[in-house]
Amino acid sequence: MSTHLSLLMQPVAETTASDSGEDKGRRATGLEEDAGLVLLLQALASPVRFRLLRLLTREEGTLCVRELVERIPRSQPVVSHHLRILLFAGFLGVKRLGNHAYYYILPDKLKEVREGLASVEHLLQQRREDQL
Repeated sequence: MSTHLSLLMQPVAETTASDSGEDKGRRATGLEEDAGLVLLLQALASPVRFRLLRLLTREEGTLCVRELVERIPRSQPVVSHHLRILLFAGFLGVKRLGNHAYYYILPDKLKEVREGLASVEHLLQQRREDQL
């Protein structure tokens, strides 16, 4: 397990006696949502995986592993490994035709990342406005 993932699994510091059960539940839910977003960001945090997403976006359709290997300087096992990570994270879908697996982008996870980052940007903007 990576260091970053192990940090997410650390127990949360003890809360004060005045914390209500509702507050604890709300914070726990927030941490779970943040952990989910962090895992998505980690799936994107590779030049190879990001490049694969860009290639699939440009093609506006599906590409098989062989076609992707032709477009980036990586071996077939390396490309397949990165595709599995993107598939597991929910960024890609796959359809099998004969001996070939064709990958395509599922936009919902990209939207989730965009909305998560937009919420942080919104909070920063709000903070700047409050300081004026």
